[in-house]
Amino acid sequence: MTINRAVCYRCRKALVMCYCGDIEPFMSNPEFVILIHPKETRKAINTGRMAFLAIKNSVLIVGNDVTDDPALNRILTAPNKRCFLLFPGPDAVDLSEISAVASPSEFESQAKTDVFIILDATWTMAKKMLRLSANLQALPQVMFRPPHPSRFIIREQPGLICFSTIETIHHIIEKRGPSAAGHHHRLLQIFDDMVKKQIDYELAKRASVDSADA
Repeated sequence: MTINRAVCYRCRKALVMCYCGDIEPFMSNPEFVILIHPKETRKAINTGRMAFLAIKNSVLIVGNDVTDDPALNRILTAPNKRCFLLFPGPDAVDLSEISAVASPSEFESQAKTDVFIILDATWTMAKKMLRLSANLQALPQVMFRPPHPSRFIIREQPGLICFSTIETIHHIIEKRGPSAAGHHHRLLQIFDDMVKKQIDYELAKRASVDSADA
């Protein structure tokens, strides 16, 4: 028999696992567009949505081919935005080598804001999203080398040092600041709490099964 659990409409988690009450949304500089592959939305913990809910001025788009997505294209063509795709392609520039946005020149009315486009997907799905999306192919690519292993210990990572989406966003804010008075550290606190909840839930479920079989 299937038991339908009540689900939070915002975080898409079962109410017993809902983290919305722990979120303290903040404004981020730089800004982020999180492109989530449709299959990723079905994962037990989707850190892209978690980051989106925590960052007031972030944008979340679900899709595979985003070539004609109007919301994304408005951002990519905005004169006050400087957009980068986080992707470790052969021509990608290290995050540390991106120059800071200069003050507006005499030909510009306002300074530009850096926007990082994040692909929330497995490596295979991310490569396919890029291959299908012509607008993403035109963007300059950036990358960074995570300074330590991922904290996402309940999900297998494609490499020993690969970050989840929320860890990636936290790292970029940390390096590209200003850091919103440290508010970005809440991203990792919410993430760590959710990972612990998921572990505790799985342990309790396993104990219940073992008890029933005894």
